[in-house]
Amino acid sequence: MTPRVLVGCPLVPGGTVTLDPGPSHHLVRVLRLESGAPLQVFDGRGRRHAATILDPNREACTISVREAIDADTESPLRITLAQCLSGAERMDYTIEKAVELGVARIVPLASMRSKVRLDAERADRRLAHWQRVVEAACMQCGRDLLPEIEPARPLAQWLAAPGPQPAGTRIVLTPDARLRLSGVAVTADAGVTLLSGPEAGLDPSEVRAAIDAGFIGACLGPRILRTETAGVAALAVLQAHAGDL
Repeated sequence: MTPRVLVGCPLVPGGTVTLDPGPSHHLVRVLRLESGAPLQVFDGRGRRHAATILDPNREACTISVREAIDADTESPLRITLAQCLSGAERMDYTIEKAVELGVARIVPLASMRSKVRLDAERADRRLAHWQRVVEAACMQCGRDLLPEIEPARPLAQWLAAPGPQPAGTRIVLTPDARLRLSGVAVTADAGVTLLSGPEAGLDPSEVRAAIDAGFIGACLGPRILRTETAGVAALAVLQAHAGDL
C-alpha cells in the first residue's frame, strides 16, 4: 500500500514540499523510505497527488509533487455525528471509526450524564487532539476530505441554537424507542444528523428535547450498546442503507 501524507499547502505538480517533523519521522524512520520512494499526498480538501521523496530527512523530508490522482472516497450520504462526550479512549475510538465510515461532520456534546467535564483549556486541548485523530484516520482509510470536527458544547445549547443541524433526517439513538434505526427512511440528497449519548445514556429530558427539536427516536435493536459502539454501529447501518457500504 502506497503511504499517504496530509500536507497543509497547495499541491502543484512539479513543485516541492518540505514536510513537518511528524510526517517526516514517520516516512523516514518508521517506514524507512529512501530517496525516490513513491507516496501520495492529499490536502484535506479533496485533492490527491502522486509524489516522490527527494530528500529523506527525518526532521524535514522534502518531496516532489507529481500528477493529480482522480479518486472519490466520499460517501453520497452526508452524515453529522453529534456524539456526547465519553472517556478519552472511547471518544477517540468513536471519532476514528466515524471518519473511516465516511462521516462528514462531528459535533462533541456535553450532556447531563457525561462523565467527562471540560473547562476551556481542556476543551481546546481535546479539540486539537481530536483533529489529529481525524487526520490520522483519513490518512489510513484513504479519504481526501477531512471531516469537520467542532468544539465541544453543551447538548442543550446545541439543540436550542438556530439551525444547529443541516436539513434532512434527524435521529436520536435511545434504547426505549419502538422504531428501529433500520426502519428510518433516509436519502443521500437530504443528509442525516445522528445524536448518540454518553456512557450512561441520554437523560429522558434530553431525549424529549431532541424530539421537540425535530429528531426521530430510534433504537439499535434489543441490546443496549456501549457509547463507543452505538454511534459507529448506527453509522454503518445508515451507510449500508443509503450511503456507500
